[in-house]
Amino acid sequence: MKDQETFESLSKKLSALLALYFVKEPEKMTSEQGVKLLMRFGLSNQEMADILGTTKGTIEVLKSRVSKSKK
Repeated sequence: MKDQETFESLSKKLSALLALYFVKEPEKMTSEQGVKLLMRFGLSNQEMADILGTTKGTIEVLKSRVSKSKK
């Protein structure tokens, strides 16, 4: 069971990294756009922070902004 959970976690992270890699002109992507993209993969705030090179607190703020912009 633990192996399956590990595989699913790695698979989720790999999918998110590939999505970021294949986005056109990633250097022009805002942090909010990066968070919005990563949210689709069900990553935790810490996982998103690790991928984007920021902190968990910053991700929480960005997620709040993204959810407000949907309204």
